Amino acid sequence: MPAHPIPLRAQWISIEHAKVTDTLADWLLEPGSLTKRLKSQCQQFAVEVLSEKVVASRFCDHAVFKPPGTNVRVREVLLFCDNEPMVYAQTWLPEQQSQQGVDLAHLGSNPLGEVIFQDPQIQRVGMEVADFADSQSLAELTHSLKLPGGPLWGRRSCFNLTNQQIMVCEIFLPGAYPYL
Repeated sequence: MPAHPIPLRAQWISIEHAKVTDTLADWLLEPGSLTKRLKSQCQQFAVEVLSEKVVASRFCDHAVFKPPGTNVRVREVLLFCDNEPMVYAQTWLPEQQSQQGVDLAHLGSNPLGEVIFQDPQIQRVGMEVADFADSQSLAELTHSLKLPGGPLWGRRSCFNLTNQQIMVCEIFLPGAYPYL
């Protein structure tokens, strides 16, 4: 189980139904690489890998990964701008994904966004947003990072790679650019 699980069965909604500021909506709907956009806002960008492991898909969203029990690689990271945590992200992909020409299993501290948006085989096929203000596990994460309380909005994107799904969940942490 991931160290700080995002409740994948959260109330994911389309942005049209979200009550958010225009600035937050703009960040949530970023069509390109969130990594690239964050890098454009700061002097120093960094990725800290919190966890990377293989789990059975029963721990994630069965609607995305079928059949249940399929091994799924889960990667948790923090994205930093100028030493400030901006985004907590989880990536979920079938374990066999890494053997299909695009090696997403050995990224280390390299940003996933730099791979996904440079590979024409990988296409975004959907995006939803959610409010995580009531998520206990994310509250624990923000507390451990010594961040103040505040909004916790995120987005979930699905990408298709040779008919298999990659799911990326990104949560904007308190103090991140979308809330300023």
